[in-house]
Amino acid sequence: MTCARVRQKGETMRKHRLISILGVLVGLALTTMSTVENRFMRLGSDTASAQKAIAAQQLEATQADGLSSIADSETKAETDVDLFLDAEEVERRALAEQNSDADADTSASRVPVSFKHVALPLNGGVDHAVAGVATRNSGQGVIRLRGIPPGSTLLSAVLVWGDIDPVPGGNVVFGPDCAVGSTFTTQPFGATQQPCWNGQGQFFAYMVNVTGQISPGINGDYRVRGLRSALTNNRCPWGDGNCAGPGNATPLSEGASLIVFYSNPCIPKAAQVYVSLGPRMFSGPHSVTHATIPAINGNLPNLKHSRIGADGQVGVANCGLRAMPGITDERTWIENPVNNASIQIKGDVGGLNRDSDWNGYDGEPLNKLWDSHTDVFGSGAFLAQGGGLNYRVRYLSQGDCIVWVVHILGVR
Repeated sequence: MTCARVRQKGETMRKHRLISILGVLVGLALTTMSTVENRFMRLGSDTASAQKAIAAQQLEATQADGLSSIADSETKAETDVDLFLDAEEVERRALAEQNSDADADTSASRVPVSFKHVALPLNGGVDHAVAGVATRNSGQGVIRLRGIPPGSTLLSAVLVWGDIDPVPGGNVVFGPDCAVGSTFTTQPFGATQQPCWNGQGQFFAYMVNVTGQISPGINGDYRVRGLRSALTNNRCPWGDGNCAGPGNATPLSEGASLIVFYSNPCIPKAAQVYVSLGPRMFSGPHSVTHATIPAINGNLPNLKHSRIGADGQVGVANCGLRAMPGITDERTWIENPVNNASIQIKGDVGGLNRDSDWNGYDGEPLNKLWDSHTDVFGSGAFLAQGGGLNYRVRYLSQGDCIVWVVHILGVR
């Protein structure tokens, strides 16, 4: 074989080897790329799942245990007056009921008052008083009503309460403490979003007439029991140190308040009471304008305002006993919407009372989550300017989820 042929054969063999080696390398490369691609696909899938899990955790953390991690945008509302009372109106209603053979159908009114047994004429003007108790994880409690002046006449009384649940159900037993009490069943007078506890539920508000269960002296201790509550062991609503919280299974009972309307010779006959009902949930700035028809009397020296509502607390750490400045330091203003005159009555930075309206004091020190607050401020002229046909309650919340249930304006 010549040298040229030998060289040609060697070159041919090297080419075949190179082609084989290149084939193997290409195969390895394709296998590696496929493996890497599959790994990236799995990684992308795992990352997406992880991101979804993180997003779900963040969403869960956004609204939990009565707080929202982000304050809501400003909300506004307007309401008609649900009940107006003065001495003349009470006498008119009482006379109409007393001239009827049937008892008043209190279920037909959002504020189920009755004056059938009121002696006429009234000996003085009309006023109101409120007291409440928190009922979370108990479904019961004692309302300590105080402050009704001697010589007062009971006109009517209603019990208001609220809970969180997917479906409504209004049963309650009420009466003087240590008495058997009477059982009442009713439908909610209103509903709103639940205040950041369990997204499966709503907040329902209820009210019944309990005039027949009020003691002759009016002031006294009154027991509420039988409210819907998943737990009845009086546990704190939040965790305490290393002890986990009780969870947020519905029904979640919030609290109950007693509203008493009375007359007294020391109260001017021209005194007025306006009742406006919610409920409304908010977790940021919120204002509600209430109609006041007939018009507010600008000649009376005192304004008295009561606010009843759910889900107030100082904080959530250490079983809710540690304050959270910047989160649970809500503020309250009463305003004239015609001229925008404003008085801050509750909360820090200028309030007449620097405590929040929503500190859960009806359950102090536990179980919190219900408030009944009353303040006296200003004169009738403050809200009567510009016609006196409405007034505004303005709240500032910075992430604490709150429900106002009842507002009562007294002018006396």
